Amino acid sequence: MTIELQREVEALRARIRDYELREVECGLVHQELTRAQRRWEGIFQGIAHPTVILDANHVVVAANRAVVMASGVSEEEIVGRKCYEIFHNSGCTEPQHSCPMEKMLRSNCVKTVEMEADAFGGVYLVSCTPVFDEGGKVDKVIHIATDITARKRAEEALRESEERYRIVADYSSDWDFWLAPDNSLFYVSPACLDITGYAPEEFYANPQLNSLIVHPDDMELMARHNEEAQTANERHAMELRIITKTGETRWISHVCQTVYDSEGRSRGRRASNRDITALKRAEEENRRLHAELEQRVKERTAQLEAANRELESFSYSVSHDLRAPLRHIEGFANILMEDYAETLDETARGYLERVVRATGRMEELVAALLKLARYTRDYMTFEQVDMSGIAREIAEEFSKSEPRRKVAVTIQDGVRATGDARLLRVVLENLMGNAWKFTGKVDEGIIEFGREMREGQAVYFVRDNGAGFDMAYADKLFSAFRRLHGSDEFEGTGIGLATVRRIIHRHGGEVWADAAPNQGATFSFTLSPA
Repeated sequence: MTIELQREVEALRARIRDYELREVECGLVHQELTRAQRRWEGIFQGIAHPTVILDANHVVVAANRAVVMASGVSEEEIVGRKCYEIFHNSGCTEPQHSCPMEKMLRSNCVKTVEMEADAFGGVYLVSCTPVFDEGGKVDKVIHIATDITARKRAEEALRESEERYRIVADYSSDWDFWLAPDNSLFYVSPACLDITGYAPEEFYANPQLNSLIVHPDDMELMARHNEEAQTANERHAMELRIITKTGETRWISHVCQTVYDSEGRSRGRRASNRDITALKRAEEENRRLHAELEQRVKERTAQLEAANRELESFSYSVSHDLRAPLRHIEGFANILMEDYAETLDETARGYLERVVRATGRMEELVAALLKLARYTRDYMTFEQVDMSGIAREIAEEFSKSEPRRKVAVTIQDGVRATGDARLLRVVLENLMGNAWKFTGKVDEGIIEFGREMREGQAVYFVRDNGAGFDMAYADKLFSAFRRLHGSDEFEGTGIGLATVRRIIHRHGGEVWADAAPNQGATFSFTLSPA
C-alpha cells in the first residue's frame, strides 16, 4: 500500500472514530435532555399553585395538574386555547381590563394582581413573569395563581369585626380609652369631647391629659388607684371629679382593667369613664329632700303625738266629765218617776220619760264616740285574717239574736286578707250589722259577703236587698252621726260607717257604697296589699 493510500485510510478511520464519538455524545446529550425534561415536568406538575405557560398571544402552551384540579377542565381542553376563554367569564373574547398579562406585556416586567378567578371559584393572587427569546422579545409567560380566598375572607371578617368594635366604641356615650404599656394611647373614643371638652387628638398628643384634668382634691385618690391597678389583674372602679376644658366640674365613674393578648402578654389597660354628674346631683337633691322629709316627718309625728294626747284627754273628759252629769240626769229623772209618780200628771210623766230616753241616747253616742277614738289610735298587728270565718261567726250571732227572721246569708269560701284581725272584725260587724238591720222590713232578706277582682285589685263586698238609699246623699254616709234613715225607722248611732272608714283608711284602703231606694245596697272596700 502506498504511503498516500495509507494516509487516506488513516484519515478515514479518524473520521469514523470522530463520528462514533459524536454519536455517543449525542446520545448522552439526548439522555441528559430527556432527564432534564422529566425533572422540569416533575417540578412543573408538582407546583401546588395553578400554573400555566402562555405564549405572547395568551395561548396556553402548558398547564400543570393544579390547574386541572382547580378548574375541573382537562389539560387537553386547556392547552392550545386562550387563557381568558377558559379561566374568565364564559363567552369572554378578549382579555379583561384587569388582566395581569396585558399589564406585563405593556411593561415587560413581572406583574401581580388580586382577582376573582371564575374558573377556580375564589380570589387568587395572579403573577405573570415574562420569558424572553434571544432577541429580547417576550416568548413565553409563566402564569401562577395563588389561592388567597381563605386569607381574604379572614381579612374581611377581621375588617368587619374591627368595624363593629369601632362603631361600638366610637358611638358609645362613655369616654373609653386604651392605654399602652408605655403609657401612650392606643385608642380614645370620640365621647371624650362631650365629657371633657378635649378632642381625641389632644389626648393622643398628650396622654398625661388623663391625669392633668383630675380635680385637685381627687389627685391623691387617682394616684393610689393607678398604683393599685398596675399591680393587679382584677377590674378596678372608682368615682372621681374632673375639670373640663371650660372649667366645669364633672363627676366620672371610672372602671379599668389590665388586658392581655392571646399569648398572655400585657397590652396595657382598658378604661371606661361615664359621666355621672346628673346622677350625683340627683343623689344630692335626694339627700336634701330626704333630710327635709325626715324633718317634716318629725314635725308631723310631734303634731300627731300632740293630737293623740289631746284626743286621749278629750276621751277622758267625755268618759268622766260628760258621762257623770248624764248619769245624774238619768238618775234623778228615774227617782222622780218612781217616788213622785202619783203627784205627776200624765204630761209630766211623758216629759220625764223623754228625758230618760234622751240621756240613754246620749250615753250611746258617747260610747260610740269613744269607740271611734279608740279605733283611730289603737296599735295594729298585721297578719293573715280568715274573713270568711269571721263573717260566718257574725251571721250566726245575728241569727241567734233574731231566730224568727228569714234571712239567706251567703258567704264566699276562702276569703282571706292581710290586716289587723280585731279591727277587720269591727268592719264586718258594722257592714253586716247594717245589712241585717236594713233588711228587717223585707219578707226574705238576702245578705252576701265575698271578694272579687276588679282591674287587678281585690275588692271585698257586703251586699243586701234591704232598704237601700238615694245615692245623692252617699257623701254623708261615712261621716259621724250622719244618718239617711230616721231613728224611728231603724235604730243606730250613725257612728258605724265612720268607724268602718277610719279602719279601712288605716289599712291603706278605700270604702264606698252603691245603692238605690228599696233595692238594697252594696258596700265595697279594699285593703293595701302587704
